[in-house]
Amino acid sequence: MNGDMKQGEWLCRNCNSLVNSELDRCPKCFAERPEVTNLETTPEGIEEVKREDYTRVAPQPKDKYIFREAVLVNVADIILTLGIFAAVAILILPNVTELGISKYTAMMGAICIDIAIIGTSITSWALLRTIADISRRLRMGK
Repeated sequence: MNGDMKQGEWLCRNCNSLVNSELDRCPKCFAERPEVTNLETTPEGIEEVKREDYTRVAPQPKDKYIFREAVLVNVADIILTLGIFAAVAILILPNVTELGISKYTAMMGAICIDIAIIGTSITSWALLRTIADISRRLRMGK
């Protein structure tokens, strides 16, 4: 066993902490206790690395959207959703109502309006999401 390890302790391989042998999980990182093998003893001639030799690396913060960026993302998603619903509604409209014009003309008009609505919705969605992403990247310094 390690020189500074006591008989009633085991070494957590996740955070390199000494844990009481009565515990099955590390109290610091909640890692499970490893199975004991014959390789736990250190062979002669191999230097042990002490815990002080390891430097703990701080976890990198996740890139989160702040409020104004989150608002842009949510507005973009709402615009896209409403655009899709409007496009479907306009395609159904000539089949449900009598508009006083031929069915062919009504469908061609509905298709043209759908192309405009879907194009505007997707373009708005892409622009707003891009602006939010650029803002987040500038703020994070990437």
